[in-house]
Amino acid sequence: MKFTFFPSHVLTRFAAALYDLHIDCWVMNVVPVSGFNTLPVLYDRGLIGVMHDWCEPFDTYPRTYDLLHAVGLFSVERKRCNITTIMLEMDRILRPGGQVYIRDSVALMDELQAFANAMGWVPALHDTSEGPHASLKILMCEKRL
Repeated sequence: MKFTFFPSHVLTRFAAALYDLHIDCWVMNVVPVSGFNTLPVLYDRGLIGVMHDWCEPFDTYPRTYDLLHAVGLFSVERKRCNITTIMLEMDRILRPGGQVYIRDSVALMDELQAFANAMGWVPALHDTSEGPHASLKILMCEKRL
């Protein structure tokens, strides 16, 4: 069984897709306190979730995770705290061999990619389905041993 962790405000579609595809995983939806409170929507759909302040450590003991999926997290939290702190927290809770998918503003991608390289992750920048001139990009990273 894989453990999946989603710090994102558009969680329900991704978690529902995993369920529909019969992918054996445990999904924890994490809603940033500085974003919209989507927990009622999660609970109505039978999913689990918590609100979290990403400027603080996240208590995950005893679990580590295989997949982190962040949509707009860094754009939202950049106003409140240092994004390197969030990246280091993600590294702490991510299992070796795990993946991180970050969908965020093009303006942040160079900085996020540099942090990913510094942490020993293997990053790859991709366009969204909106094409190469969209305001968002996807940074896919793998944490190696």
